[in-house]
Amino acid sequence: MKKNYLLLLCLICTVVTYGQDRSWVRINQVGYLPESIKVAVFISEKNSQDFSFTVKEATNNRTVLKGAGVAANAERWGMKQALRLPFSEIKKNGKYYVECNGVRSPVFEINENVYDGAADFILHYMRQQRCGYNPFLDTLCHQHDGYIVDHPTRTGEHIDVRGGWHDASDYLQYLPTSANATFQMLFAWQQTPDPTIFKDEYDAAGKKGANGIPDILDEARWGLDWMIRMNPDSALMFNQIADDRDHANFRNPAHDQVDYGYGPGTGRPVYPVTGKPQGLREHKNRSTGVSSSAAKYASAFALGATIFKEIDPAMAQLLQEKTAPAYSYAEAIPGNNQTACTVSPYFYEEDNWVDDMELAAATKYTVTQDEKWLKKADYWGQLEEVTPWMELGRARHYQFYPFINLGHYYLARSENQTVGEKYTNYMKKGLELLKKRADEYSDPFLNGVPFIWCSNNLVTAAVTHSMLYNEVSGDATFLEMEAALRDWLFGCNPWGTSMICGYPEKADFPAYPHAYISEVLHVIPEGGLVDGPIYKSTYESLLGIHLSREDTYAPFQFGAAVYHDDSGDYSSNEPTMDGTASLSYLLSTLEKRGKK
Repeated sequence: MKKNYLLLLCLICTVVTYGQDRSWVRINQVGYLPESIKVAVFISEKNSQDFSFTVKEATNNRTVLKGAGVAANAERWGMKQALRLPFSEIKKNGKYYVECNGVRSPVFEINENVYDGAADFILHYMRQQRCGYNPFLDTLCHQHDGYIVDHPTRTGEHIDVRGGWHDASDYLQYLPTSANATFQMLFAWQQTPDPTIFKDEYDAAGKKGANGIPDILDEARWGLDWMIRMNPDSALMFNQIADDRDHANFRNPAHDQVDYGYGPGTGRPVYPVTGKPQGLREHKNRSTGVSSSAAKYASAFALGATIFKEIDPAMAQLLQEKTAPAYSYAEAIPGNNQTACTVSPYFYEEDNWVDDMELAAATKYTVTQDEKWLKKADYWGQLEEVTPWMELGRARHYQFYPFINLGHYYLARSENQTVGEKYTNYMKKGLELLKKRADEYSDPFLNGVPFIWCSNNLVTAAVTHSMLYNEVSGDATFLEMEAALRDWLFGCNPWGTSMICGYPEKADFPAYPHAYISEVLHVIPEGGLVDGPIYKSTYESLLGIHLSREDTYAPFQFGAAVYHDDSGDYSSNEPTMDGTASLSYLLSTLEKRGKK
């Protein structure tokens, strides 16, 4: 809705450069809380021996700080010079800019309220992604879903699985990402049950108007209702609606005419959780069991039952009844259950599953304090001390998912001191590995995250992991890295762009995301977190990518990763539903800190 024209975007966000246009100062465009760590980053195609910088008040150009930058590895981002410019000692509310070697940053604000409304802002995108009834379009879609496939006795049978969210800019729907999104929103509310942060401005259908329930819980319930339909009884559990035949063109979901063999727009395939390699044609996934999907059901059902106990007792009871069978199913056929593809070799390659078992058991322990669940959670948790992408620095597409293990956090908070210390140390180990990689790169942005497809989801996971570790341990070792990764999402990155569509309002953010809302309706999909920077080699290997306009970030495409604000680049500039939902805890915690 806001910045539909690139020219306007550039005019708003371009820095003042005083005679040179090949150097830049990157900052968090949202702004900074007074007590937070604050570091800008200077990058330049030229080398200078002058490391000095100043911070000035924007209203009168008065210098409030003089400092010396800290040199970092400029070559990592295709530059000749890179400096980290720390200014954490400035705590006074106001508007400022950073100047280094004649280059100014955009103006930013220091204030307790800079993150106000952020946690609810991302819900705009979640409502845009709703399937069945879409409140953003005020229309119905996919009303014929769906027809069971790949089942020994029920293939071809119709089943009502309407609802849920479209996964991204396509209309596929996946249990793994939807269950994670649901859990992430429930978790954010569990940690911050504050109606001044999570407001009530929309009803259960996602239409404007309060209904007495915080909007984040309305959104989480939308996911839970769909998951109940996708798990109609203990003997049947579904993992996916539609497949990659969906990838036809940008279109309004209400007018989706893709033909899966039932007639144009008259129903889509529904894939059951089988625990076996799956795919209707030559391309198959590598599933070995059901645990990764069944345990995700169990986790979301268990947490949902607790949170909705007072809001809707009947629903909470149903969720409670479904939790144990889902967990038992996950235990009975151990292994990973991946998504299915048909016409292309791309699918969510989730290989790990013990983390899902741990989270399901840890959630039950957290809400019941039953020692048997603590023992189960501890058994699974010890099998994966560190989320593998943090340790390995690599991963295939969604190979290690979810990208954060919230089960470790629950166990780190255990009243059992031995268990608590063990999982606090596990959390610390993951951050140590991430920091070690960033230090080895001497990255000016302190970013040791691998730039796989959907790297922004990994950044979000790393920030969340660090915030939770600091909460349980009080250890400040990783706070600078945490702040750097937080700021990366909001513009302190080589491209100088926020990674959230439409946020903050007067900033450089994705104006041409790979989204039907942008391409068909010509509006910004507000609140959506885009995939983010990706290794150039990966980008160049993907099928169907093409840039549709001049690359305004061309000077910054010679480093560790590339990013394009272009609808033709689905690998770096597509908003995703699960990545967006995973911002819930991060943004609500920042907002809460400001209110304190």
